[in-house]
Amino acid sequence: MADVAWLGTVVSVLVAFAVIGVVLALVTDDREPSIVLAWLFLIVLIPVVGVVAYFFVGRNYRREPRRRVRRVGAPAARELASVGAGAGDLAAPPAEKLAGSPSRRVEELGRREGDTEPALAESIRLYFAGADKFRDLLEDLSLARDYVHLMYLIWEQDELTAQVTDVLLERLRAGVEVNILYDWLSSSPYKKHELHRLAEAGAAVVPCYRRLRQLNYRNHMKMAIVDGRVVYSGGMNMGQEYIDGGSRFASWRDSHFRMTGPVVAPYLSLFAVTWASNGRSEDLYAGHLPPPAPAPTGVPVQVLHSSVSTRFSTIRDAFIVVLTSARERVWVQTPYFVPDEPLTTAMCVAAASGVDVRLMMTGLPDKKVPFHAAHAYFAKVLQAGVRVHQYDAGFMHAKTVTVCEELVLVGTCNWDICSLILHDEAMAVVYDGLTARRFADQYLLDLASCHEVTAEALDALGAVRSARNSVCRLMSRLL
Repeated sequence: MADVAWLGTVVSVLVAFAVIGVVLALVTDDREPSIVLAWLFLIVLIPVVGVVAYFFVGRNYRREPRRRVRRVGAPAARELASVGAGAGDLAAPPAEKLAGSPSRRVEELGRREGDTEPALAESIRLYFAGADKFRDLLEDLSLARDYVHLMYLIWEQDELTAQVTDVLLERLRAGVEVNILYDWLSSSPYKKHELHRLAEAGAAVVPCYRRLRQLNYRNHMKMAIVDGRVVYSGGMNMGQEYIDGGSRFASWRDSHFRMTGPVVAPYLSLFAVTWASNGRSEDLYAGHLPPPAPAPTGVPVQVLHSSVSTRFSTIRDAFIVVLTSARERVWVQTPYFVPDEPLTTAMCVAAASGVDVRLMMTGLPDKKVPFHAAHAYFAKVLQAGVRVHQYDAGFMHAKTVTVCEELVLVGTCNWDICSLILHDEAMAVVYDGLTARRFADQYLLDLASCHEVTAEALDALGAVRSARNSVCRLMSRLL
């Protein structure tokens, strides 16, 4: 009995020291007070569970001294300079028209926080359905001559990936270099036979964030780069469900793009930096530059990147900038809506000041917790004048922000705390009125498949479901 008592005392002391250490780390952290308080509440309520959960999913990597801060800007700047890709300072319109505009302010933010400048896209092809995107991607892959870089959060094993595997195997036999990055945890439910076949045939296949202490961080980026001449990016992962909705949904609504020209350079830089940060020593810059552009023409596009290991939450900050500087409208599409306080405030202030702020998210959840958490935010944004629509025809997975008639942000970042603060994300800021209008037109088409959320509907939820939503919102703070 004495031994048991002694062991219990030792365990109690160790738990006490662990709790004290975590509490000290939290109270000296620079995160939002709501996040710190949520963690303190959990640790006080359930000490052992709280400490273990904090170690795996709660630590703030931005403050860890051994963590190397990655910024895509410096290598991207060198890449852009070497291929003549810079788009200057967006000087095509009269300077007075840009002064104080969302375009000017987002461009400056990208320069200061992300060290990225606009590059030119010689062509832009937009996709609002997976069948169109993957048809073109398969063709581009089949035409690869030098290399293929593929990076996806999720790499499934199904009808689509079988086609991609066959094309890549044929290209490998032709001497094409193939490099694949995928997120380890997000792709863990799917078989890896095809990826193993590709690795055995000579492809480099690398999982991201596979250490336990990185459990809460995801490589959420999606991109395909072929020979430095074309890049794909947007919301679609590598899987058949992104074409037909799979077994869970009647359809899948997403947004993606294909760009050519010097704009490929910053995406190549992002891929190379991510490649190196996941343990690969090969220099993917050498021999992989986009073709030189002696007199490039096209649309200015600025690529923004943020993650837990960047100094700033640049993409989140860009969303705030467009909300606070827009003169007419900001239309948002996102599958999830769990914003932090600065972004929520910016939405409310913009709507209350007369800007047409609209939010479209999925009405058919794939993940219940963030879906219910979103409803806990609706009352506040509705009261400020934001219009909220939920898409019912299938799963809404697009990540776009259409701003007035001058720019659109499209890429991988959701409007939830994980994407805004923690995950590796990439958004293209397209400074082009025609492209912005095309996204606005698609938004209006999508509205036909939506229902509008009203204050009356929220009141009708009842006390139990409202409490459930509030609990889910509290859980979203534990990051």
